[in-house]
Amino acid sequence: MSPNVIQRFSAVFGSKVGVLAATLITTPIITRLLGSSGYGDYSFLLSTLQWLLVFVYGGAFKGIRKYIAEDRSGDWADHVFAFYFRLVFVLAAIAVAGIALLSRSPRLTAILGPEFTRYFAVLALIIPVRAFFRVARSALMGFGLESYSEPLQVVDRVLFASFVVGVSVVGGDIAAVLTSRVISTGVAAVLAFALVSRRIDLSTLLRRSTGPVSGKRLAIYGGSTMALSFLLLSLYHVDIILLRLLVGSTQTGYYRSALVIAEFLWFIPTAIQITLIHSTSQLWVDERYDRLTSVSTRAVRYTLLCTALLALGVAGLAEPVLTLYFGPEFDAAVTPLLLLLPGAVGFAIARPVFAISQGQENLRLLIGVTAVAALLNAVLNLLLVPRFGPSGAAIATSIGYGSMFGLHVWNARRLGYDPLEDIRTGPVAGTILLAAIPILGLPQLLASESLSLVVVPPIGAATFAALALTTGAVSVGEIRRVASASPVPTARLAVLCPDRIVEAVGSIERDG
Repeated sequence: MSPNVIQRFSAVFGSKVGVLAATLITTPIITRLLGSSGYGDYSFLLSTLQWLLVFVYGGAFKGIRKYIAEDRSGDWADHVFAFYFRLVFVLAAIAVAGIALLSRSPRLTAILGPEFTRYFAVLALIIPVRAFFRVARSALMGFGLESYSEPLQVVDRVLFASFVVGVSVVGGDIAAVLTSRVISTGVAAVLAFALVSRRIDLSTLLRRSTGPVSGKRLAIYGGSTMALSFLLLSLYHVDIILLRLLVGSTQTGYYRSALVIAEFLWFIPTAIQITLIHSTSQLWVDERYDRLTSVSTRAVRYTLLCTALLALGVAGLAEPVLTLYFGPEFDAAVTPLLLLLPGAVGFAIARPVFAISQGQENLRLLIGVTAVAALLNAVLNLLLVPRFGPSGAAIATSIGYGSMFGLHVWNARRLGYDPLEDIRTGPVAGTILLAAIPILGLPQLLASESLSLVVVPPIGAATFAALALTTGAVSVGEIRRVASASPVPTARLAVLCPDRIVEAVGSIERDG
């Protein structure tokens, strides 16, 4: 990968660490504040919100990043931003009006309960602030300013965590937690637009666009991206919605806790995915398929190794993680979590391939293969949820997630690049299988769950890293290149890496 991609990834990854830390604080507080039933309703509301936001975003998040990153001359960026901002403004107004009407519907209260009238009213407030924050953040990323855009996510989550702690102290319900989201995201959105105003002429938002970019071209890409996002959203949320409607809020709360832990595996892959779509856009314009293959195959291999390590750790420590983090009653989520892990790994390694393929303008084939995975997921959930509840949802979702990898590799090869060219199947498989022995075996030998949580992660990570280097799944040369391009100083790497890696990095710095 190029130094530019690595630096952008480092900024995104750093913010993900901050967001994860804030989420680790808020999630157990929310589950204990709301209880398993309330947490199920809260999860249902968030899933509903995500469906609405995909419509409201109108493909703007990816469209702004892609087209601004292409670095055309003149006032190209101003008009790209103005077009998508106006689009999002109109769609947000439509969504808010629709939610306001829905919150007064007697049918809604009959199905979900009278309290949902208040909940949906707060959702209507969340929609515009989330949408405008997303638009401003995407512009910053398009300019390569991840060092500004990504810390704003941390600001949002830290403020939200602070409000949730306050709500838990004074007492509050789902509406209070949702209101905390409105305030925290609103603050982050104001800061984001202040930063955008340094690069974008915001007066363009009030004028009819007559610039160098075709509105039709932007609209087609935005519409294609929106369709793609709806398909992805069905993979993420159809299980939650079906469980809430067919099984009830308590079982939904248990299943959602399993999903939260399983989606932790996407921590690094999501950072890679966010970085690659705008970092590889110019490669598509220049038809550099050799570079696309090089970038994608390394991204897939690194993602597979990182995700496999996390999956092994979660599998070995599933019960203590769920019961200590969410509470003793959430031991019911252990089985769904274990069933979700294989699919979560497959979806994780599909993410960089998906992002690179989305960097080119013709998304019809990408939409087609994603639709196959989404349809498979929906059909299996409809068949298995009524019969097996959370475990059925986990099986269906795991199969749907896992299918994404094979489908998107096939699509990539059709587009002209091969993300598996340097996957190193033997070394990678050997690393994973050998590392599984201590990571899965140690928790069985240790009598204390708390002791397992302390001992297994560092031993497992050190063993996995040593095996990856020994088998050749990752070479010292690759680590040198990544380390030399990363803004992380050698002193910090000394804590994280084996001695010979630190020496290699140090030699690069000494040699200039």
